Amino acid sequence: MQVRAPTMWPSRVGAPAVALATLALVLPAPAAADPLPAGVSARPRTVEAVQRKLAELGFLPQEGVDGIFGGHSRTAVIAFQKWRGLVRDGIPGPLTQRALAIAKRPTPRTRGRRGTRIEILLDRQVLLFIRNGWVARTIHVSTGKRGFVTPSGDYSILRKRRKARSIPYKVWLPWASFIVGGIAIHESANVPVRRASHGCIRVPRYDAMWLFRRTPVGTPVTVLARSR
Repeated sequence: MQVRAPTMWPSRVGAPAVALATLALVLPAPAAADPLPAGVSARPRTVEAVQRKLAELGFLPQEGVDGIFGGHSRTAVIAFQKWRGLVRDGIPGPLTQRALAIAKRPTPRTRGRRGTRIEILLDRQVLLFIRNGWVARTIHVSTGKRGFVTPSGDYSILRKRRKARSIPYKVWLPWASFIVGGIAIHESANVPVRRASHGCIRVPRYDAMWLFRRTPVGTPVTVLARSR
């Protein structure tokens, strides 16, 4: 295979952004895969093309389409991989690109009233931001680990704090929206692909303020243990 230019993807969330707007991804397609529908291409994409597809599907905001593969793009890829049941490495390799080529925007798992609401899918570890039955954004999150499982059920945002303090764990919770007791949707510098919190819903810093400003007190929140 002829390689036009080397491609380097950062290996971790938060790794230095790499400008790749003019470089094509040259990863080969999988040897065995289901055929794509007629007219759908799985050719390697530029970073900006991947970002545009992620934005089209609601995994990345439009302002995130900048041709630079930084932390925001990586968390958007992780959210997409979680939704599709792929390996959660944050790298748009051949399988992820193939899935992107034929993907449709996620749909709500429950029926809800019109207006703004949230679904948190514990099995997929994503948050759906829904407006009038339409999933505007799908966001990578990390919820409660074993022994501290985030409780499933129907809730609503009870109170909001730009910077709350967790008394038992002595940590700050930026952009916190509390849904039950001390459990909140909040920004975290550590949002792994697995369940890792003490019950809260951790949101990456790239999306935390965006979500906070669009979910006033009273916004319905449904937490689902199973979404498939």
